[in-house]
Parts: sequence; structure tokens; C-alpha cells
Amino acid sequence: MVMGLGQLKELKLEACEDLKDVVSDFKDQWSPVFPRLSKVELKCLSKLKSIESLFSLSSSKNLEKLKLLRLCSCKELKEVIWGDKDENVSTIFPQMKCLVLKDLPKLVNFSQYNGTFDWPNLQTVRVSNVPSMKTFSTGNLNTPVLRSIDITFVKKLWLENLNETISFIHNNSGRNATACCFSLPIMTLLAMNSTYVID
Repeated sequence: MVMGLGQLKELKLEACEDLKDVVSDFKDQWSPVFPRLSKVELKCLSKLKSIESLFSLSSSKNLEKLKLLRLCSCKELKEVIWGDKDENVSTIFPQMKCLVLKDLPKLVNFSQYNGTFDWPNLQTVRVSNVPSMKTFSTGNLNTPVLRSIDITFVKKLWLENLNETISFIHNNSGRNATACCFSLPIMTLLAMNSTYVID
């Protein structure tokens, strides 16, 4: 059945309490199984034991049409992309524009791959209640069009790059973001129609 889903463009799995797997145990099978996939939403999948990581490094490169990835309330998820240290992949999800990470208590980081990730079209990142994520990735990140991270529906935060911003959110969880930022050399905080830049 799965191999007959080559025309699928959107995949949404929500509140499937007994679901333990998405694409067997083979994280590198996303691209051959779903070559046209442009939207993936996984929400409230409490028994998804095998999904400690979701994509292989190679499949993240080959999912050329994926534009939206939303992961919410997947309690066992620890990493989104895994990769061997010998793999050499730079561009990931070449068309992705929006990434949402919400209510992921065990997520340590997006990837522990130490190489450089080029994310050419990423425009929006939303992060909420991801308490274990101290940094976005252990490697370098190139996100040329990303200018902020949404931390609530009305507030956006940006500290020069994605890793620094995620680290700041982690270190200041439970505190007022505006109040604790005045020691930073450069910060942009957007709230509704107002923009504050502190030099």
C-alpha cells in the first residue's frame, strides 16, 4: 500500500494512538515512497516509539518538493534528521519554507550532524514548548532568507542565526523574552507591527 502512494502531496497523521511507525524502520525511504510530498504534519502520536529520529540525511536532500513540516506532541521524538558522520550532504529540504516544532519534550536538536546545512528557502520557524532543545543543530547553518523565529503568535525573535536564537530561547525559558535581552549586542524582537532593534 505504501509503495502505491507516489502521487501523495500531503500527509497528516493526528491522534493515531497505536501508530508506531510511518515508513517502516527505514528513514531513507521517504523520498522514493513520497516523491511528490509537499506537506507533512505529525501530531499527537504518543506511541511512535521508532521515531526517535524521522528522516535520514539523504532523504532530507531528496524530498525536493517538501515545503511544510509540522511536528507537534510527538513525545518520543529526539531528533528530526539523523546522519552518519561520513555522509556529505549540504542542502536539506531545498523547497521547505515553514518548519513548526511544538510540544516535543524529548527533542534534543533538529540534527546532530556536524556538517553545514544549507536551507535556501526556509522563511518561517515556529518553536513552542521544546524544553530539551539547547541548540538547533550541532553543525553550521545557512538560512539566507530566515529572519526570525516565532515564539508566540505575536512575538518573533532573532539573534543573528538560528542556533543562537534557539539557544537563547532554551536558556531563558520561563522568563520574559523582552526583559532579559538587554545584554545582547544585537537583537530583533517583533511584536505585532512593532520592531525593536537593540545595538
